[in-house]
Amino acid sequence: MKSHYPDIVKGNEAAIENDLKRFNPDERIIYGAYGFPDYANNAVPIETMSSGYYCKDSKFYRDKNLLYIMNCLIDYLYSAQREDYTVDTKISDYKTGPVLLSNFLVRGYRIMKKYAKTEEEIALRDRLKAYLVPVAKGVCNGGTITPNHRWMYSSSALMLYNEVKMEYLKEISEAYLNEGVDIDEAGEYTERSPMYNRECNNAFIIIAEETKNDYYLESVRKNLELMLYYIEPDFTMFTQNSNRKDKQEGDVSATFYPDGYYHSYLHMSYLDKNPLFAGMADEIFNSIKERTGRGPSVLWMYLLNPKLKEYEPKTVTRPASFNIFHKDIVRRKNEDFSVTLLTRSPNFLFVQKGNLRCFVRVCASFFAVAQLIPQKIEKTGDDTYRFTMTAEGKYHGPLPEKPNTVVWKEMDHSKRPVINRVQLTYNVNIALKDTGVCMDIKSEGMDQVPYKVEFCFTAPCTVKNKDKLYDCLPGEHMTFNEGDIDIEKDGNILTITNTHNSHIYHDIMRGSVPKSASSFTIYYTGFTHINEHIEILNQRRKNA
Repeated sequence: MKSHYPDIVKGNEAAIENDLKRFNPDERIIYGAYGFPDYANNAVPIETMSSGYYCKDSKFYRDKNLLYIMNCLIDYLYSAQREDYTVDTKISDYKTGPVLLSNFLVRGYRIMKKYAKTEEEIALRDRLKAYLVPVAKGVCNGGTITPNHRWMYSSSALMLYNEVKMEYLKEISEAYLNEGVDIDEAGEYTERSPMYNRECNNAFIIIAEETKNDYYLESVRKNLELMLYYIEPDFTMFTQNSNRKDKQEGDVSATFYPDGYYHSYLHMSYLDKNPLFAGMADEIFNSIKERTGRGPSVLWMYLLNPKLKEYEPKTVTRPASFNIFHKDIVRRKNEDFSVTLLTRSPNFLFVQKGNLRCFVRVCASFFAVAQLIPQKIEKTGDDTYRFTMTAEGKYHGPLPEKPNTVVWKEMDHSKRPVINRVQLTYNVNIALKDTGVCMDIKSEGMDQVPYKVEFCFTAPCTVKNKDKLYDCLPGEHMTFNEGDIDIEKDGNILTITNTHNSHIYHDIMRGSVPKSASSFTIYYTGFTHINEHIEILNQRRKNA
């Protein structure tokens, strides 16, 4: 966008400055954040530096030192490939094709192809073009591990194919694409991960460009539309539904910003003239600038498509309030208050007010199998939902006949009679309102079992109960006997009602997930049968 461009240039300048600080002039390589060089540390900067070098508005415009460093980086990249042209990304993968990293190299080459004029510039351009051949061979010798790798692989192979015309690149890309795009009707890819949704979207944009087939943009549109509803009140993204590492299970303080979506929202807004996507790109840009003082480092977009420098789209703000329910997630947001219901997680209820987050757990000390982890959400009415789960315990009697072995693991235990089979069933009914969440927890089956309801809050925070204030830190916990409890962080307040506390067997309860080290925890405790009504109330800011 025209208004973004000056700060996009600053973002690129900051990235180049960071690369220059990490460049070792004696070894002529760039070291990574962990104190060693690897292929990625030295491939990505070629795109970054070529963008800055050819940008007339950059302080690095035609800075010959960048030409020298990019030549050094190509030297290292040759040396970093194995005999079969695969590479190592030392933080994780070995003997892998330089998938994704090749995209940075191809974009760097395309910038050079578009702008190179002098003898030195043309020499570097041609040298990088020649190096794309061993890169392509490495991609041909690589494979995939996860679902999204297929699309990253295909995008890399197609970009390289269109430059080096190695036929196998096209064949392997088509083979992966023949498996079909793994997006469901709601717009979720297999991994349901905001981190890897971003990579899938970027890959399909490339695939559409390289094949000139807009079919692949449809999945991008669907996912970008869905991701609008994963934005929290503090402009972070809700990730707890993810199947990947960005889930941050049990860490209420973990944050994931949508920075990496700037490219796809901007690109699709430009292609589709979509004011909603343009508005989201603008919000992401403003969020990055507010936190860093500059824009994202995607100057390559503006060099390969100079029309973006003058792009002034109409923008529409994403919905401030919404309610969505699909498969195993419910998302409801009203201005600065959001609620999420989840399956497959002990953290089945998430509430957020501004930057104050809370997740809720329920567990009973019942054969170490009674941590409530719902497997499905039942919609029971307008904004009302139900979770159920049954845990079972049982004992066994002696084998009816002498076994053939005295080794326990080799015995046929299916022949043992069952004695005293007992069950504990949870029924949790939840009603979502603008004013908060109403939760009715009931149990059936075994009685006199100690249970806990666990509220984990972003820390540090302040807690108020019966006119007493407490400063609360990560890893700490408290219980209260009566009265409502106000939890506050940066002027954002949530209230939890119906305090009760009948025992202190909570943080080390057998069968429960470990207490969160990053959050402040409040425990409600009692004994089954459970029959409790609890509300988590959305309070107005004090200065509102």
